[in-house]
Amino acid sequence: MQYAIFDSTGNLIESFEDERSAREALDRIIDAESEAAEHVALFVYGDDGMPVGDPVFAPAASGVR
Repeated sequence: MQYAIFDSTGNLIESFEDERSAREALDRIIDAESEAAEHVALFVYGDDGMPVGDPVFAPAASGVR
């Protein structure tokens, strides 16, 4: 599996080989810039390069986690 964080314009921010690192990076992005929560998402890709499941969106910038 591959994990990738993209912004809302489709630009790759960073990719990972494990889910934990990807989710931690997503949290760090939101912690550093809360308004980014509306513009980033984590996508999961299978070994065949095809998307798996729905993207994981960052929690709203309201502070709810």
